[in-house]
Amino acid sequence: MLALRKLKLGSLIAAAALTLASPAIAEEQVTLKYSSFLPATTVNNALSAKALIDKAAELSDGTLKIELYPGGSLVSGGEVQLKLVQDGVADIAEIPLPYTPGRVTGLDVFELPGLTSSNSDGALASLALIEQGLIGGMDGLIPLGMLQSGPYFIHLAEPIEKLSDLRGKKLRISGQMQAQIVARLGAVPVSNIPATALAENVSRGLIDGALVDTGNLYNFGVGDLLTYHVTNLPLGAFAVLFGLSEDSYEALPPKAKAAIDQLKGEWYTTELGKNMDGQTADVMARLEASDAHHFIELSERDLTKAKTVLKQVEKQWLARSDKNPDILAAAHAALGK
Repeated sequence: MLALRKLKLGSLIAAAALTLASPAIAEEQVTLKYSSFLPATTVNNALSAKALIDKAAELSDGTLKIELYPGGSLVSGGEVQLKLVQDGVADIAEIPLPYTPGRVTGLDVFELPGLTSSNSDGALASLALIEQGLIGGMDGLIPLGMLQSGPYFIHLAEPIEKLSDLRGKKLRISGQMQAQIVARLGAVPVSNIPATALAENVSRGLIDGALVDTGNLYNFGVGDLLTYHVTNLPLGAFAVLFGLSEDSYEALPPKAKAAIDQLKGEWYTTELGKNMDGQTADVMARLEASDAHHFIELSERDLTKAKTVLKQVEKQWLARSDKNPDILAAAHAALGK
């Protein structure tokens, strides 16, 4: 009996020693800074980033904390988000690639008119092209997630009846591809208007409309200002890379790195696309329920004209690099076209 009591006491002492030692051998919590130039209320931040933050904490047993800095609270402006990651100010950033032309090459294929039909299909196809090694300029970056926001449509403050009514209309655009698209359609592309200033420019009559993905109309404050929507002429997507610094990733302790390995790529890309598609459906339902909003369908004749002139945008893009024909073919394959 004495021996048994001694054995039990020894076991308890050993267990206590392990319990006391565990904090010392446990991994310390690490924090990754996640920068977004858009408000906390956007679906990317309110839903997708939150899901990422919660899942990272769960998978890492609480050792990985992802801290979101929305609304440009680290540094404002979409055009500086890539530099934040490069300079180590942020570990993760929501990077609008058309704002930094030439840095990441190849993903602008999805800006071509009519290629994508939803946020999700373009996002997953983008990821496939990255994984195939077709996308340049990814050195130092890990694709935590991808989004092809779109498709983009023309939204106007005043009605039009036919394609030729766009002639001379001033439309806000993002990036070089959209500038070419708008110019080919006879309108005037207006650049250098950030999303946060879009509503002010519409209200002051400085622009007549904008190319916007429908799901972001209210995020950009123009949901009740641009009330005429061309619905049957999709004009490409807008590539957003949720880039993770490779240096930050390599410095992670084992549990945190294992969590990121489960979340980067397909998981977060699927989450981003799903939530953006949900937002688009919600906004469309809101527009359709309002008597103030009007939906414009161009005639088949006008659509044929538009597709003919926009084919020149594709030809110019293909001629820009000898890699582009292969990239376009891979994009079609990834999209099942």
